[in-house]
Amino acid sequence: MKKLAAGLVAIIVAAPCWAGPDWIEVNDAGSTFETAQPVLGIGTPQHISGTLSAGRGLQDFEDLYLIRIEQPTAFSFTMNGSDFDSQLYLFNVTLAGQLFGLLSNDDAAVDYTEAAIAQSLATDATGAEVLLPGVYCLGITGAGRYPVSRNGAIYFQATSTELSGPDGPGGLNPLRTWEGTGASGSYDVELMGVGYVNVPSPTAAVVGCLVGVASLRRRR
Repeated sequence: MKKLAAGLVAIIVAAPCWAGPDWIEVNDAGSTFETAQPVLGIGTPQHISGTLSAGRGLQDFEDLYLIRIEQPTAFSFTMNGSDFDSQLYLFNVTLAGQLFGLLSNDDAAVDYTEAAIAQSLATDATGAEVLLPGVYCLGITGAGRYPVSRNGAIYFQATSTELSGPDGPGGLNPLRTWEGTGASGSYDVELMGVGYVNVPSPTAAVVGCLVGVASLRRRR
């Protein structure tokens, strides 16, 4: 986990100190494990907010966040505010820094264009399940944008409301890239049963930052 620890330290030092209860995207949350943004702080995070963009220059069609699931049987990620048709993905994180598909949702309910991952067990036949607390990766995209491994799409979303496991042709392999139609706009994901990612062996600078964070509160 040395690579992960180094990445967390770099983000804390480079970005302003943040306090709970919310995490606001710092610059751009990336599209791979190496560029995923760790959600850092003290206490219990309640929201993640950010933007996807499709203007001139580099297109930003997916944002990935590293976050800790504290309660595998009682957690949720619910898109409660976006101005585009959203999709959520949850990935397992390996010690080697690879992301393997776990759960995916397009619409929380029929005729509802915002996504939610509100339970630990997939509703399809895969049996995919969040079993243990730990660090996972949350992906946010527009509907129609999907993760791909070397063998193809990681998920097969049979219906828009299905909580899908990694049952696509590439479901057994780690994330390599993203394909499909993207979307742009702002989003806000409500969190339950999750915590901040811990920083292993923090440096004095990181400790100082976190101490400062403890005294701050962001007004919503």
